[in-house]
Amino acid sequence: MKFKLVAAAAALCALAPAHALTTAEIATARTAGTLKEIYVSGASALRLSFAAAIQSRCDATTFDVFFNDAAGANHRAYSCNLAAAVGALPAGTPVLVYKRDQGGSGQGVNPVATATAIAHMVVGATCVRTAEPQPASSIDQPTYTCGTTANTVSDAGISDVEPALLQAVVNLPTGAAALTGTQISNLDVAPLAQGIFAVAVTKQAYLALQQAQGIVAPGGALIDVPADQSTWDAAVIATIPSLPTEWVRSFLTAGGLSGNNTVAGKRGWNIVIPTTVDASSETRKLHICRRTEGSGTQATSNAFFAYNPCNVGGGALTPLGVTGSAGGSAGTIAPLTGTFVNEATGAGGVETCMNNVEAVAGAYGLAVLGREVNPRRLNAGGVEVGNYRFVKLDGIAPVRAEAQAGNYPFVYEATMQWNKTVVAPGSDKESFLSALRSSIGSPAALKVVDGNTQQGVMSPAASYTGPWVSQVGDNALFASRAGRVSNNSCAPIRIVK
Repeated sequence: MKFKLVAAAAALCALAPAHALTTAEIATARTAGTLKEIYVSGASALRLSFAAAIQSRCDATTFDVFFNDAAGANHRAYSCNLAAAVGALPAGTPVLVYKRDQGGSGQGVNPVATATAIAHMVVGATCVRTAEPQPASSIDQPTYTCGTTANTVSDAGISDVEPALLQAVVNLPTGAAALTGTQISNLDVAPLAQGIFAVAVTKQAYLALQQAQGIVAPGGALIDVPADQSTWDAAVIATIPSLPTEWVRSFLTAGGLSGNNTVAGKRGWNIVIPTTVDASSETRKLHICRRTEGSGTQATSNAFFAYNPCNVGGGALTPLGVTGSAGGSAGTIAPLTGTFVNEATGAGGVETCMNNVEAVAGAYGLAVLGREVNPRRLNAGGVEVGNYRFVKLDGIAPVRAEAQAGNYPFVYEATMQWNKTVVAPGSDKESFLSALRSSIGSPAALKVVDGNTQQGVMSPAASYTGPWVSQVGDNALFASRAGRVSNNSCAPIRIVK
């Protein structure tokens, strides 16, 4: 694409009235070579932070949102005219930025390093207008749905963890080859943001835990969290039940819990929900809604709960899973006896699994998700999307304030990378991606995203100077004082500022 064509388009946009582009106009601009298209894949846990970062750089009167379907579980994209220069792209430049979530972080690393074309959503004349207002005001409601994909090489990738961790056997999709050292070294890799992860349980389990821990009286109704995650104050946090980390670790790994009272020791939900609260807790099935291999969220779960591949001494545990890595399930959703595992290719699939578990009377389910996801957000029909709620770990709530202070440890550093052969050094595409990468996780950028997203993302400790306790303004609100050794998710988290 000729940069002078992009500049010419910017000049035309400055003269014309600002409006959201129709898909037909996008197709015309693409044919004319005046549209700047950027393809990004990976990390569905950061899909909202990424979307908010794009939106913040757009002229609001020209902003549109594209989903692959009503839920946008696999593919999303955002178009607009830039409100100000981003890297070498001047204000007014028409951009269309794609974000593939399907397959998670692995799709933001291995195919990026090998320049392998993968499925990306096609935005064009075949997309269908939704009932949402145009231009879009919400990153989570599509103005168009586009059901077609085409194989395209990603310009950049996002991973919840550093690329090297995803090369471990436990994190590689079936049949996938690990990258070579040369392939990894050809990636331009840098930190993006710190992601906060959390354990979620279905609402039926959440209420039972509240009753077991005296938050709700026996037979009482669930005390819910506010729909707006940014309003979680001390009173709200006091209503959130807690699970022991070692119990979750046992739940998620082979040889841990049994979900069956015929097994010696009755190791199941009854450990945290006594039979005085739920007479069937000894036989409640262990429903696990998890991500497939290649997912960064799953890689953080493997590292945090299973010490896999981190325990070089041979003590790594085996995560419970499903044969193969394309997604699927083992067993049947039912309230009693045994273990059910479902693997989803994106965070949206985990939410669907948890909703399916919740739909079965008496069934309890558990999942790991990025904390920026809000289960109480509404879909286009005005219905809450998630029949699950986040819980504390060892009495500490999964909120940004606790993670910032170093109290909540389920935190990992995300990276953004591109193949230096595909994205040429000094190109306008590299300058756009560099500007995006350096600012997505900055306190200034996090300040303008919605309150729900703010609960799941922090600025890394390396992003600011001076002691954490001396920070003011946006830094005080969003910067973390804790971290792991750079590019080493197996290192323990510690306070470093």
